[in-house]
Amino acid sequence: MAQLTNGFYSTLSSVSDILKEYYLGPVAEQLNNEVLLVSRLESRSEDLVGKRAYVPLHTTRSGGIGARAERDSLPTAGNQGYSKAVYDLKYLYGRVQVTGPSMAKTKNEAGAFLQALKSELDGIRNDLKKDLARQVYGDGTARIAKCGTTTSSNTVVLAAAGITEEYGGKEAIRKGQLYVGMVVDIGTAADVNTIADARTITAVDYDNATITISGAAVTTTSSHYVTRTGAGVDAGATANGSRSNEVDGLKRLVSESATYVGEIDSSANTWWDNKRIAVNGNLAIDLDEIQKGLNLIRLEGGNPSLMVTTLGVQREIYGTLTDNVQYIDPASLNFAAGFKTLSYAGMPIVADIDAPYGSIYILDESTMKVFSDQDWHFLDADGTTLRQVSDYDAFEAIMARYINLGATKRSNQAVLSGIQVDGAADAGI
Repeated sequence: MAQLTNGFYSTLSSVSDILKEYYLGPVAEQLNNEVLLVSRLESRSEDLVGKRAYVPLHTTRSGGIGARAERDSLPTAGNQGYSKAVYDLKYLYGRVQVTGPSMAKTKNEAGAFLQALKSELDGIRNDLKKDLARQVYGDGTARIAKCGTTTSSNTVVLAAAGITEEYGGKEAIRKGQLYVGMVVDIGTAADVNTIADARTITAVDYDNATITISGAAVTTTSSHYVTRTGAGVDAGATANGSRSNEVDGLKRLVSESATYVGEIDSSANTWWDNKRIAVNGNLAIDLDEIQKGLNLIRLEGGNPSLMVTTLGVQREIYGTLTDNVQYIDPASLNFAAGFKTLSYAGMPIVADIDAPYGSIYILDESTMKVFSDQDWHFLDADGTTLRQVSDYDAFEAIMARYINLGATKRSNQAVLSGIQVDGAADAGI
């Protein structure tokens, strides 16, 4: 063992303690601040029972009220209506490893070894941030891109379009959601890895909307989707249709179509559905459509507090609503990580790189929640943050967070969809 300057010896246990003390707090804090919705929404653990969040909902008013003439019978007693939304926590992980030889090369002091870990921890923080941002804007199915027609090839054709085709390949590549080194599955909603299982992306091509994967050649059609390996769940394997191991993101909570949310079918329970306005490919997003969304929310008793969109749609608003917007310093609105904002009707319009193309989400943040039993943390139930990898000359640390997004009310949220940027369906900048 290498002796430290203070007279103590560097052991795996002491390095593990230093790792936890000096890296966990900064990593978790930066992750939370750099993912817009996570930083903005209230985090709630008091609703958790086991690993599920139960949210009581007030759904209907009593019918036992009314005006009567003198000596008329009183109204028949009624009652309030109640239901509950249920959200399962999703389990997110980040795993880093260093090899025995790398430890040997830095064995003279614990600080040098920690420096070897620092690059891995910094890298995993950025990777977790990027993937969590993708998930919180997603629809809960784990689908990243839809496939096109590929005939016996390692170069997989993706659906190229953005707003006119859900899960556009160009959108996913441009946002960095598909990248070299990523391990993916390809399959149908019924069988998420029937075409490709745990394949590594070796190349991406934005112009042609393709990814190249390792292993045997594959054949795909428009019924196939790309997911991060292990994240997808076969349709029917969980309640209420095709879900996944990823969080229920904004595209599920404020959906362009009626969906199951919190195990409640909003198509059969319209009080649980959000508002939606189809812009239908208009080049200019105008004041009337935005105001209509605000009005729909206010009719439901909502208090809209934030509009979220893409860089490109925000730019369209710059040009279209020049006389009606106010430019705001992000710091004055307490937006983390430098999110750029403008203001309309006293409300910030935030452009986020990971927001879905062609949409504006008008949110009442008071009824949207982040359910989590604890923040990002190292798996150290055995008292060890850094442990040897079984059968390998390597050591690893694993970060985890058990989390999901949910809503206590959905009728006070709205989405405007189908907005083109510069006349192009797949433009997001």
